[in-house]
Amino acid sequence: MDTKETIYILGSGAVGFPLAAYLTNAGRNVVAVRTSRNDVPKSMIDVTIQDASNRVIAPIETISLSNLARLDGTVVIATKSYTNQAIADLLKERKATGPLVIMQNGVGVERPFLEAGFAAVCRCVLYITSQPTSEFQFSFRPITASPIGIIEGLEAELVKCVAQLNTDAFPFRAEANIQKEIWKKAIINSVFNSLCPLLDVDNGVFVRDEATANLARQLVKECIALTDRLNIGLSDSEVMQQIMRISTGSKQLISTLQDIRNGRQTEIESLNLEIARLAASLQPPLHLPQTELLGNIILAKSVLHRKTA
Repeated sequence: MDTKETIYILGSGAVGFPLAAYLTNAGRNVVAVRTSRNDVPKSMIDVTIQDASNRVIAPIETISLSNLARLDGTVVIATKSYTNQAIADLLKERKATGPLVIMQNGVGVERPFLEAGFAAVCRCVLYITSQPTSEFQFSFRPITASPIGIIEGLEAELVKCVAQLNTDAFPFRAEANIQKEIWKKAIINSVFNSLCPLLDVDNGVFVRDEATANLARQLVKECIALTDRLNIGLSDSEVMQQIMRISTGSKQLISTLQDIRNGRQTEIESLNLEIARLAASLQPPLHLPQTELLGNIILAKSVLHRKTA
């Protein structure tokens, strides 16, 4: 692995900044790219991460995407999925040459990058919980090593990306069947990102409250009907097992609840609503009424909060 090659992390939030901090702490060359702010000059900021075992403070080089003329290393996409078309256009304009690693929730989020012609595209399914405690401070907990798999490109590029990004504090692993992982996490997120915001509770609720866990089971069962049609090879039990594992010992606020409270757009359209749309497009159509209804309620709640924010 070439530790001198630059890793560009697009998206400076609950995923991007902790990843940048751990990679910097491990001696990797990292640039955090601010996509939500234009004309941010190159600067150094201290990012503080509090995880289960220790506290890490790392100086991170930051710059806005508009001030980057060219990206000649691995590019990590840790922005919200609704920005993907704009991000893909900007990366193409700036002639990004390295592989892309998309660290986002949802189904089909890689589509704009494939349509833009990027030859090496990987998806990463994150198994972490992370919550900002201030602009540059985060509470972080890895659940298990996060899998990375090829959507477009060669095996050697996957091996390189995993080696570049993996650290003990924020671990990654290569995954041959990434589609199964994508769908498992998409269903998990459709549960957390609809039920937790509607109940206005943290993500530990499924362990604490059996009635809420039963709601999750109903939603999972409905979504598994779709993955069965798609021959993904998932079961209700393995998805629920992971939901309970994430929920155990955690009191963090799920990202959608954080977004709603702060008057920001959510990613629900890449989760519940995209899953429901895909099911409805099958022949014959498959209807997922609970998944779609919960998604539309979250969308409406998000819109209302943004209007009053």
